[in-house]
Amino acid sequence: MPILPRRTAAAALLLVLGSASLGRAATIEGAVTLTPADLSFRGGMKPGAYIGQLSGSMARMGTSDPSDTTYGVAYLADLADTAGISTSPALLDQKGQRFIPRILAVVAGQAVDFRNSDNIFHNVFSYSPPKKFDLGRYPRGRSKRLTFQKPGLVQVYCDIHSDMRADIVVAPSRRFGYVDALGRFRIEDVPEGKHTVVVWLPRRGERSSDVDVPANGTAAIAIGAE
Repeated sequence: MPILPRRTAAAALLLVLGSASLGRAATIEGAVTLTPADLSFRGGMKPGAYIGQLSGSMARMGTSDPSDTTYGVAYLADLADTAGISTSPALLDQKGQRFIPRILAVVAGQAVDFRNSDNIFHNVFSYSPPKKFDLGRYPRGRSKRLTFQKPGLVQVYCDIHSDMRADIVVAPSRRFGYVDALGRFRIEDVPEGKHTVVVWLPRRGERSSDVDVPANGTAAIAIGAE
C-alpha cells in the first residue's frame, strides 16, 4: 500500500471524518392531515391581517400560480443556526399580480429578493413584528433585497393591490421543508435526539409534535387535523 504524503493523508482523514459526520445526520419524513380549507387557500387578505403571528390564518380563497404547489411549512423549533448564514438570497417574485411563491420559507439571517416582473408598479410592505418594512413603489424589472434576522411569520402585501399576499416563514435553522398537496414534508440533516416539529398552515396556524430521531436513517411523524 503506497504511503501518502503528510498533507494528502491529512486531507484524506478529514474527508473520511466528514463523510462519517454526514452519515450520522437523519431525515424526518412527515405527514399532516390537510382539510379541504387547507387545500383551497390562495391570495386574499383577512381583517386585521397585519399582526404577523405564526398562528395567523386566512379568510378568503383566491387563485394560485400552477407552479406554486406549497401548502405549508414544517420546521424544527428547537434548533438554531449559530454560524454565519451563507445561503443565497431567496426570490419572492411579483408576477400576474400575485406573489410567487405564495409561501416562502427562509432561515433566520437569510436575504430575500423582492422582484417585480409585472408591467405595473407594486409596493411591498409588512407590518409583521419579526420584520416591519415598506419597500415603496417600484416598476417592472426592479428588485429590492431585505435580510430576515428574526424567526417568525412575516405577512407581505402590496398597498396598490389589496388582494396580493405572501407569507414568509423565517425558520430558526435550515432544518425545514415544504408541505405538499398530500400533506407530506421532508426535513433533512437532522441530528440525533428528541426534536419538536412545527407545521404551519395558512388557514390553521401551527401544529406541533415531538419526534425521536435516530443517529442516521429516517424518523416518521404524523400530525392530525386537530
